[in-house]
Amino acid sequence: MRIGLFSDAYLPEISGVTTTVHWLKEELEQLGHEVYVYVPAYKGATDDDERIFRFRAGKFAFHKASRVAIPYSRAAMRSLKDLDILHSHTPFSMGLVAVGAATRHHTPHVHTYHTHLMQDRRYLPRPLRPPEREAGKIIAAFCNHCTVITAPSTPIKEELLSYGVHRPIHVFPFGVKLSLFQQEPVWDPRQELWIPETAPLFLYAGRLAMEKNLPFLLRSFGRIHDEDERAIFILAGDGPIREELKEQVEASGLSGAVRFSGFLDHPRLIDLYKAADLFLFASKTETQGLVLVESMAAGTPVVAIGELGVLDVVRDGVNGFFAPEDEEGFAQIALDLVNDEALYARLKAGSLETAEDLSTNHSTLRLLEVFAGCLTPPE
Repeated sequence: MRIGLFSDAYLPEISGVTTTVHWLKEELEQLGHEVYVYVPAYKGATDDDERIFRFRAGKFAFHKASRVAIPYSRAAMRSLKDLDILHSHTPFSMGLVAVGAATRHHTPHVHTYHTHLMQDRRYLPRPLRPPEREAGKIIAAFCNHCTVITAPSTPIKEELLSYGVHRPIHVFPFGVKLSLFQQEPVWDPRQELWIPETAPLFLYAGRLAMEKNLPFLLRSFGRIHDEDERAIFILAGDGPIREELKEQVEASGLSGAVRFSGFLDHPRLIDLYKAADLFLFASKTETQGLVLVESMAAGTPVVAIGELGVLDVVRDGVNGFFAPEDEEGFAQIALDLVNDEALYARLKAGSLETAEDLSTNHSTLRLLEVFAGCLTPPE
């Protein structure tokens, strides 16, 4: 099968979407499929693979981490007619390329709804921000131009239906590449970051952005630290509110207990997942939360707020716990878990089992079933 993947984010940028698209490409190729990738160009990025097409692009004015591609490339356009199936991961510039190709060449188009776009409206200035009702209509209009939709969680499917999406929606999260978690370590985070082996180590990984609810997470960690002064909290990643978060840490007197690691490549991040005792997550806008599955693949249980896509990944009392959006309650659940050896061991085993169920291999096989359904003529 010749499969086209369309995304407004790709390597060398690191995000949940770029990781998903890259891993999906690898899995599909290992299964014998030809994969063509249509993505924005990044300064200094080069590809040895002739099936990766880079489109001229610039930064989105209101969200510097996002890119907007000029949806035209002569070489890319010539390749579109030979594709058997189109799979978009964005409704924006490259997603529109997929819609155009599907219409022009009568090719089935599967769209994966990754990002909680209703919440992401906040990045637009108020005069340019569409009301919720209009934003829902825009999202539905794009999805209804596709053949099939995949959503990473049941709440996201229900939300799409509420907007007026009437195309078939298949629910399954895309998982992690388990082989990466079985490689030899490349560093010892505790040793290099001067963290004692006896210190409870809490971790957050992802963008440092307002939609991740990180000020709440820092306040909750403050309660944890009040109970156990040995506790350390690492925020791995970068983003637009990093300096604001640093100011919050200094103002709360936690400078010695909170570390900002900045961007880490995947091997180093995996070692950090393994070194952590608990993964803390407070975002309420996740369509899935790939970092949760990554943490579980490292055997590290999760404490999270149970909203949207998190509900389909975290199994309360099996691989982690849901906690209230209350600093004291959130902190107490985290402390109770790390201090109960038998409970922790049970949730560690549950985390590894969940990661196996949500591996990239299993996810890709399910996606191929969706592709096959699109290519099978109706009876």
